[in-house]
Amino acid sequence: MDILFIITSSLFFLWLLRQLFFWLWVWQQNDYRQDRFFASFKKNFRKYHLFSVLFPIGKWALFFAYGYVIFHDDFLLVYHSLIIGLYAILTFFLLREIYLNHLKKPHITLRVTILIALTLTVVLLLFAIPLFDRFFWLLCIDLITPFIVLFFVILLSFPIEIYQDWQIEKAGQKIRRFPKLLVIAVTGSVEKSRTKDYIATLLGKKFRVVKTHGRQNTMIGVAKAILDEITEKTQIFVAEISAYKQGEIGMISSLIQPKIGVLTTINSYYLPLFKTLERIKRTNYELVESLPKDGYCLYNGNSKQTLSLYKKSRKGKVLYRTGNLQSKNAKEFIAYDIVQTQRGISFSVIFQARSMRFHLHHGQHLEAFLPALFLALSLGLSENEIKRRIVLVK
Repeated sequence: MDILFIITSSLFFLWLLRQLFFWLWVWQQNDYRQDRFFASFKKNFRKYHLFSVLFPIGKWALFFAYGYVIFHDDFLLVYHSLIIGLYAILTFFLLREIYLNHLKKPHITLRVTILIALTLTVVLLLFAIPLFDRFFWLLCIDLITPFIVLFFVILLSFPIEIYQDWQIEKAGQKIRRFPKLLVIAVTGSVEKSRTKDYIATLLGKKFRVVKTHGRQNTMIGVAKAILDEITEKTQIFVAEISAYKQGEIGMISSLIQPKIGVLTTINSYYLPLFKTLERIKRTNYELVESLPKDGYCLYNGNSKQTLSLYKKSRKGKVLYRTGNLQSKNAKEFIAYDIVQTQRGISFSVIFQARSMRFHLHHGQHLEAFLPALFLALSLGLSENEIKRRIVLVK
């Protein structure tokens, strides 16, 4: 039985490392915030495949079955066999994930390294001092590992929050040193990253542009982009901003003080966090409220909810959309006469009474491209410069 326990323990630790990487990946994806973590878990619960649901149920069933085994020693060997089989099957799925490159693992940072070290230390201590049957104890450690990770995430959050507040203050002081810097902020429920990237790519033809990267759409993410990349030579800063509770977009806007805003599609994507669509709209509208008198915001007219905010606003505004050219309203930027083929999308726009035609390649997104095109034309890029730059848009 000792040999079987050693084999089972080896399989257990392989699986435990997989679980540790997975939970740290989830926490990292949600910026180690409890509200985002639990909202993401709730939102994605129905998407989990059968494997992700059945095995946790099986583990808890084995956990409670131990109460029966305590009073019926004859079933102990069967119980051990079930646990051995469980970790053998889990190891098979782990190897399959590695082979298919489906293994979820966090980006290695100092924070992740500390969390891994702390969690493994506790796990090894628990493993070394079994309080119950050794096989059952493996199962217990497995079940409590996510809670150990949660404990250390919360424990580290306090000193990290103090450090982040200091970084945000530094970022605010730095960006105030560049009053001529043009800040463009992009928010909405979906398509924020793509729209931000398109804007930065087109404007990069004529200006020195800095943008936020990846998931740098929170207060600390935006602050990090300011501290790491903005210099006295930077002319435009394109920031994707997001919120997971009311007031956050307003706070980020107060940090970067954008002159131009972009509201992409607003829908129910963040409903698990905000509970109602109206709260989502009010939170996104915080960007509009932060704009100066000489600033303006671009609104996605193909989104019903974004369109309602466009109608509500009394500040400078432009509506971008696809569809028929019904009017030549200067406050509307319309992609019309759209022709879609296997090679891409061709469309026309009218800007300052001049008609122009552009072509996007396969995989490029028209709705996300329109605000970038409008801003490029507004900031002085020529039609030919934009057409040459389109090939870089991804």
